[in-house]
Amino acid sequence: MALTAGPTSSKVEYVIGGQALSAADRETAAQFLADDAMQLRCGKSPTLDRWRSVRDGRDPGDVVSAATVATYAKLGFGLPTSPANADHLQGLVAELLWNRLIQERKNCSGGRHLVKAHSVKPDPLEPGGDGLVVYEVNGAYVFRLWEIKKHEATKPISATIGRASKQLARRGNEYLAKLAGPDTVQQRGPIGDFYAEVVELWLDSSDRAGVGVSVGTSDAHAPSTPRAFGSIRTAFPSFTSVEQTESVIVAVPDFPGFAVRVREIVWTGL
Repeated sequence: MALTAGPTSSKVEYVIGGQALSAADRETAAQFLADDAMQLRCGKSPTLDRWRSVRDGRDPGDVVSAATVATYAKLGFGLPTSPANADHLQGLVAELLWNRLIQERKNCSGGRHLVKAHSVKPDPLEPGGDGLVVYEVNGAYVFRLWEIKKHEATKPISATIGRASKQLARRGNEYLAKLAGPDTVQQRGPIGDFYAEVVELWLDSSDRAGVGVSVGTSDAHAPSTPRAFGSIRTAFPSFTSVEQTESVIVAVPDFPGFAVRVREIVWTGL
């Protein structure tokens, strides 16, 4: 995606990428996201191998296994006979883009090293937060809570960033409670203790807390100045460090068409 960092003078740290994707790279990205989507849905189920096999041109096999694959693929994408609507599909692909990029960013500003990036939900219509990422810096754990949106509207992308920022400010503590709760049981030792603290750290505006807004869009909508991200800082004035407020903008050529292509690839494995 060739992510490019915004100016260091910006009050919100941000990166933008995707605008220069060639047709071949765009197709490769769509293939990656389709595979990521089915990994998220199937986990370690043998259904994933069955989907990949059919995607790669092998015989679909028995009716029951085909129905099993369709059950997973339907989540968020729908099926050829009843596809998800365009808005929901684009929102799903925006989340898949964030999911891949955030896990590839092992080292971030402020000396942060990735510890765990919670995967996005298989179906973006499910209630709750979109993304939670935990880092380690100087021996301490910190986190960033993310809201992920798609943008294909006549209004400027700053309006979508603003809507996401307000949503995080209004409901961030609830999102964290849902996202972090299971890890207080699943994780042991200091990181499990950290997960038990995240809601309190958020409500305290701790310097160990932070937010991010990610948007998937078309290249024509990519923001051109740091002012587009000002609403994040406005919504969280107590997050005083630049590293506590972030944004990722993925602006690919013809984002709606790109989302449709990801779905087409998922359906090739039915």
